Amino acid sequence: MRKFYWISLIASTVLLGDEHVELYGTTADTNGSIATVTGNPVVLYKDQILSADTFTYDRNTSIIEAKGSVNIFKANQFHAMSDYSRVDLANDTRYSKPYYIFDQENGLWINTAEAQTCKNDIDLASGALSGCDSQDPLWKIRFSSADYNTDNMWVNLYNARLVINDLPVFYLPYFGYPTDKTRRSGLLIPTFGWSNSEGFYYQQPIYFAPQNWWDLELRPQIRTMRGEGIYGDLRFVDTPSSKGSIGGGYFNEQGRYAKEKDLANLKHYGYAINYQHSAPLREWFDINLEGESGLYVKGSWMNDVDYLNLQHSDLTQNITDNQIISRVNGYYSSEENYIGMYVKHYQYLNKASNAQTIQTLPSLHYHRYLESFFADHLLINADATATNFYRPEGKNAVQGDFTVPMTLQTALFDEYLDLSYTATARSKVIGFYGNGLPGETGNLYNQGLYASLDHTVSLSSTLIHPYETMTHVITPSVSYSASGNRYYHGYYDTYRTNGECIVGSTNPACEFYTLNEPSNTLSFGVNNYLFEGNKQFLVDRLSQNFRYDKQGSYYGELQNELEWEISSAISYYNQTAFNHDRNLITKEQNTVRYNDGIVTAGVSHYYSDELRNNSPMYASYWTADAAYQYNHDYRIFGLVAYDYHENLLKRSEIGFLHTQRCLDFGIRYVQNRRPLLTNANGADSVDDSYIFITIILKPIGGSEFNYKLTN
Repeated sequence: MRKFYWISLIASTVLLGDEHVELYGTTADTNGSIATVTGNPVVLYKDQILSADTFTYDRNTSIIEAKGSVNIFKANQFHAMSDYSRVDLANDTRYSKPYYIFDQENGLWINTAEAQTCKNDIDLASGALSGCDSQDPLWKIRFSSADYNTDNMWVNLYNARLVINDLPVFYLPYFGYPTDKTRRSGLLIPTFGWSNSEGFYYQQPIYFAPQNWWDLELRPQIRTMRGEGIYGDLRFVDTPSSKGSIGGGYFNEQGRYAKEKDLANLKHYGYAINYQHSAPLREWFDINLEGESGLYVKGSWMNDVDYLNLQHSDLTQNITDNQIISRVNGYYSSEENYIGMYVKHYQYLNKASNAQTIQTLPSLHYHRYLESFFADHLLINADATATNFYRPEGKNAVQGDFTVPMTLQTALFDEYLDLSYTATARSKVIGFYGNGLPGETGNLYNQGLYASLDHTVSLSSTLIHPYETMTHVITPSVSYSASGNRYYHGYYDTYRTNGECIVGSTNPACEFYTLNEPSNTLSFGVNNYLFEGNKQFLVDRLSQNFRYDKQGSYYGELQNELEWEISSAISYYNQTAFNHDRNLITKEQNTVRYNDGIVTAGVSHYYSDELRNNSPMYASYWTADAAYQYNHDYRIFGLVAYDYHENLLKRSEIGFLHTQRCLDFGIRYVQNRRPLLTNANGADSVDDSYIFITIILKPIGGSEFNYKLTN
């Protein structure tokens, strides 16, 4: 039973079951069953507020009519405007014309000739929407009809046409988007591209989110002149302390393309697993220990590098490293002890088979944290590691490593000088199992035992001198390490005596030999720090080693590292290594960067001239990048990477990005060299040239179209 009560001259209430509708106004007039409210009238209905020039209410039909400057506000969700609106309170429907609605969550607006609302569903006639200024929108999407569910926060557009500056540029028979950030299933923004060699590229991500603890994304793709495939990622949160993902994919090459490029594989496939857990012992096994536990898994496998590179259309992001490392790390740590287990697996994509690649399956590690005695004058800690080295083809080994350092330390001369002595006891034991490679004899792999005791004496100091505007901190140090007693037996004695296991040895037994000849080392180091106030603006680290062994003495490399913040906008970094024996710089890196918020630029050069297997390995790389931000709307940028030694332009890029509140538009030209696995050369590479066009309609989203030029 509906009732209409006058509360005062300026307010009235309508009772519809459990729903109340309140009308407020400075002037109210009744004529039979019809009440008219004027004078800044307001209607409160559910979680909505309505205002207009005039409201009329018919008690017989429970219909409210609003005329002139009608505004509707809904619970911080949207703001709707019209010239006329009719609200049927009994049936919970509303009719408005013309109709303008502004989404307060994301800034989108929709303008139509009329709208019909039934509870949470709004049916819209033909109109347009945009995220730009409604007076002169830079872009808008026109549609023949639309509907909006305010409960599900979802808009559907039919016969959608994208218009930029009144120029139609794209058509979709249907387009839907959410108006909030709730996870939900549906189609994601597609990616398009064109290549003269691969044809038209189209990738359409499909997103499934049936529950809040996991989701699945599938990315089918087609390259009309190359092939088709599908990639996917399953993401999950299985406990409050863990998260993970499982990915995989498959791509099938067309025979003509594979023959033309001489590809090693017609099919590319693989998988990847990532998982992190910060409390597996407590949440999996209900073991409540005082310390903490953790598990980290990052693993992948693929039949070739194209499995990675075909996952996206931007080949400038291609993987260039042929080594894939998978890891599984688990640990438990308390205040006194650390226990860890590590698994490491190597896959070399430039090898036909990894059957002879040595894997770490697994390595067990125990560490006793540092303990102090006698007022911190005596420090002791310990490490023990057991490692299983395994490979399907060839000899396998189990190796144990034990290290116990003991340090005596004290301060001298009123704590101006720190003195320490460290005795380090080490031992190593190794045993072998499994069948060796063809032609290997049993005596290559005898059990081995090694032990050593080394001594180190160190002097260091920390000196601070304040000036008027800055503070100088210098930390000089010197240490001498003396190799003490050594014991070799079995495997270690055999290959130490014959000296066969040197760098570059082809003897398969030497793959397990990791000992270096004992030597004494004198080390000098000095670190300088400059502070202005509490901010460090310069640090310089200089170190030099001198080694002494049976062959005599020699200089180690002089190494220096400098980080200098010259000003708030300019910074400089340098790393240099000088080899005394060769009388040349073997490694140097220089980087200068500038950033004042408008102009960003940097130049970097990396140089190395090192000996590997007694052969010089020379490298010289130049990289430069720059960007200019103009008027907060335009950004121009470029990048160059050049291999000076190979006389090869590795990558170049130039482009611009136009940014407004409602639109990002960018175009860039990229040249890039990428790896390719072929039958003839194994590891090969090709040069690509691309044009990338990016359009982002804020806040709906956007996509990138790329055009691959002729190689």
